[in-house]
Amino acid sequence: MTKDPTSLAAVILAAGRGERLLGVVGGGLKPLTSLLGITLLERALLACQATGVTDCYIVVGYQRERLEAYITARSRRYRMRLHTVPNPHWELGNGTSAASTASYLRHPFLLLMCDHVFDPTILMSLLAAGQSTEMSLLAVDHRIDQIFDLDDATKVQLDDGNIAAIGKDLQQYNAIDTGLFFCQPSLFEALEHANSTGDASLSGGIRQLIAAGTMQAMPIGDRFWMDIDTAACLAEAECKILKQLS
Repeated sequence: MTKDPTSLAAVILAAGRGERLLGVVGGGLKPLTSLLGITLLERALLACQATGVTDCYIVVGYQRERLEAYITARSRRYRMRLHTVPNPHWELGNGTSAASTASYLRHPFLLLMCDHVFDPTILMSLLAAGQSTEMSLLAVDHRIDQIFDLDDATKVQLDDGNIAAIGKDLQQYNAIDTGLFFCQPSLFEALEHANSTGDASLSGGIRQLIAAGTMQAMPIGDRFWMDIDTAACLAEAECKILKQLS
């Protein structure tokens, strides 16, 4: 449990199977997929470290033992404590992965997806915005026409900056969910309630917060992010990152 209120915790969801990317990684683990020589998990960890995270909780499920060994072997590389959190129910939905960290967290925390790559300053902006609110925050992208795999993206409908709806199948939307959050501990009760209604997704918990009026959006502007779900996404991310470097 994070007991020091001055500490900063982050949760990285890395429990899924990642079936659409398995062919790229030779049947291996999606978090260990290499993007320009750095695994997706290490990219997430480096972003957390750059933001000042002191305790990072990595939720594992699929091939748990292998991923735990990988994390243990690299734990001394980082200026933060790495904790693995097993989720035996990972196949039910990513909401169960987020919920599995409930007993460790009593203060606001950052939440991110292992398979998303992004400009670390987005996390810094979420943290800064979270200092002045009791709301949970979701980083959103208004550049809908630039989303590489729009069909698979989680859509967001905003109303005067507030989140009115979220889901992959929304017909009316004006932003995209980047998978980067600043969360209040109230997320866990919301996830529990959503799960009790048969919705084990993270978006289900977020919808509960929306209904309670405790969820807001933070636009990311023109900063980079991508969800790495397929070989095509991986190749596109490589091109975009290399273009930025040049």
